[in-house]
Amino acid sequence: MSKSASENAFLIAGGGIAGLATSIALGRMGLAVRVLERVEAFSDEGAGIQLGPNATKILDQWGVLDRLEKKAVRSEGIAIGDGMTGEHLATVPFGKTGLERYGAPFLLVHRSDLHDALLDVARSYSGFEIKMDHEALSFKQSTAGVAVTTNKGEIEGRALIVADGFWSRLRNDIDTGAALSFVGRMAWRSLIKASDMPEPLHGPWTGLWLGKGAHLVHYPVCGGDKINIVAVIADRWGGRSEGWSHEGDAGFLVPHFDAWNDLPAQVVRTAETWRVWPLFKMSPLRAWTQGAITLIGDAAHPVLPFLAQGGGMAIEDAAVLAKTLEDYDEDPWQAFQPFEAARIERTARTSFESRRMGNTYHMGGVMRLARNLVLKNRSTEALLKRFDWLYEFQVDK
Repeated sequence: MSKSASENAFLIAGGGIAGLATSIALGRMGLAVRVLERVEAFSDEGAGIQLGPNATKILDQWGVLDRLEKKAVRSEGIAIGDGMTGEHLATVPFGKTGLERYGAPFLLVHRSDLHDALLDVARSYSGFEIKMDHEALSFKQSTAGVAVTTNKGEIEGRALIVADGFWSRLRNDIDTGAALSFVGRMAWRSLIKASDMPEPLHGPWTGLWLGKGAHLVHYPVCGGDKINIVAVIADRWGGRSEGWSHEGDAGFLVPHFDAWNDLPAQVVRTAETWRVWPLFKMSPLRAWTQGAITLIGDAAHPVLPFLAQGGGMAIEDAAVLAKTLEDYDEDPWQAFQPFEAARIERTARTSFESRRMGNTYHMGGVMRLARNLVLKNRSTEALLKRFDWLYEFQVDK
């Protein structure tokens, strides 16, 4: 007996950025996709996200960029300053310079706007289906396909792509040794009205302020109407709790910036409400793939936020997975292992470079002075060249 269309679908556990990006990449191939999403309804809450040219060139190919740019801001670059003194250290230019160099824009967006654009495009494919309030709890597979147990019962499909994020429930079923470890830093985020931003900091730029044991990032989102603020501080954390939206007390955060220059400190003081989350790292998995099951995005390779590449790596993953399936006649049993092999080195490097950048941001004493001197004396070409490996990415390479 032949399988039904639903049983022949690729199942995707998770309807976030990675899951929807994968839906689009497979939908473009004419493949049927069923997304299993644990929440009952998507929320418009969340933080900003920076999308480098490595991601936006893929979104452009998928037809997502046109929808997204209506609510995005094209970044002119990153302005780096010393948070303690307020001194400008360097500018990494994007805008026209980045567009000519990398062939795609650097976008500043609200995460919910990106999610909406991805979902809109995914729904344009006839083979796409999303099942809300369906949390993937476990799986089993045979040569006939994959069966996923959810809170609503069992669902069968051709293969399973695990895109359930940083706090993946299914990751340990692929690699039982997978473990997250706290890095001793907490990230705080807030959104403020653009009109509340200090006048010298207005504009389509990412502001990056470096300080001893802390750093601050701010950039416009929502078409420029809002400013996304992220403050990262060294801090102990007394427990483990999943998610990204725990309420934070401004009275605890603001004193960490009392010794800072008034301009960046004013940005922190302006925000009234904060959400906070602990930062974790994870050693590379021994395996992402098990037969017709593979991990993707943060489920496979969670990355610290200091290179702003969590979303970018997920979008790249989806494009590479589709290309690999195409190379192997759409057979997941044959394609998933080569997909993992194609992605493991790049995602590991991104994770390493992100950790290294975070350490550089938080330098104090003599190391801080040396870092500042290097930044002030580095040419524009040298600043951009450090990112070429990241932003010049092409799916077919």
